[in-house]
Amino acid sequence: MRTVDGISRLLSKMFIKEDDLKLNDWQFGQRKYLSWEIKLQLTKTRIREWYDNWGGMVYLSYSGGLDSRVLLHLIRETVGDDVPAVFSNTGLEYPEIVKFARQASGEFQEIYPVDKDGKRITFRKVITTYGYPLISKETARKVYKLRHGNLSERHRNYLLNGDERGSFGKLADKWQFLVSAPFETTDKCCEVMKKKPFDKFVRETGRYPYIGITQDEGFKRAHQYAHTGCNVYDGKTIKSQPMGFWTKQDVLRYVVEKDLEICSVYGDIKQTPCGEYYLTGEQRTGCMFCAFGAHLEPEPNRFQRMATAYPNQYQFCMKPVCEGGLGMAEVLDYVGIPWTTWEAQGQMSIMDFPEVMP
Repeated sequence: MRTVDGISRLLSKMFIKEDDLKLNDWQFGQRKYLSWEIKLQLTKTRIREWYDNWGGMVYLSYSGGLDSRVLLHLIRETVGDDVPAVFSNTGLEYPEIVKFARQASGEFQEIYPVDKDGKRITFRKVITTYGYPLISKETARKVYKLRHGNLSERHRNYLLNGDERGSFGKLADKWQFLVSAPFETTDKCCEVMKKKPFDKFVRETGRYPYIGITQDEGFKRAHQYAHTGCNVYDGKTIKSQPMGFWTKQDVLRYVVEKDLEICSVYGDIKQTPCGEYYLTGEQRTGCMFCAFGAHLEPEPNRFQRMATAYPNQYQFCMKPVCEGGLGMAEVLDYVGIPWTTWEAQGQMSIMDFPEVMP
């Protein structure tokens, strides 16, 4: 306890703005394995620094999900209720998430993706204009660039084959068939439906964001955090990510210890015999129709679960575009992602196979 108190006092005195501090890989790794008490203290220190630096002109990018729920509670405990929790309602969230997000404590504001005429943008408009979110943001971006980018021959060859430096940035061989697919693949959905509404909010209010990113979000975000630290005070993306070194286990532990209410779509938080926390419901609650990462999920995957839990959304998702739907059935079939179940198809019968009948 004496050691923890000593380090906590040191953290409160070391009022370092992290735009002057770039983390080496070992420093990032070290932060992930700090003691629980010091992690909490460092996170609250970064929250307070961000708030004070901008004179309270800050906001929380709030999704109603697990990470932003925890960050909302930390912000309320550290700097109070006047920091608005801003929720971008894309029309793609789980119904339970929308309802839960609107119950956020303290100041709350709901925004929407709109076009230049102020008309609300739908996901169907995005996919018919730009394409489908498939595999991952990085993969989708490369596919779209190869199909539509004004690339030099060298750059195109690098994306397809790598170069003398290696193949780190190339499009994986197993996804190169998407370059000639009969539909578009893109990462622009997140930009149109989430990023632009928040950019508009920042321009109109002059506020700067807290973002609930954790180190389990993927390699790219972990690498970005290691490069910038928690608080980024200048550059293209000004933001605070005070939980950037937290793990999913940290997030679940905080919810349990603080007895926080979370959205019902996650189910309950339980522990394995060895003490590891886990969720009994959905593991992630991003956009319902997004296929990023769906190829990695065991069955029943997100689309198969949607068939049972949200049949109306499922029908809209799978219905052909020409019939007013999203056309995901054809796209998922093409990529090899299962989307139906035997319950949806009906029990098989021997009569379905006349070629084997006597």
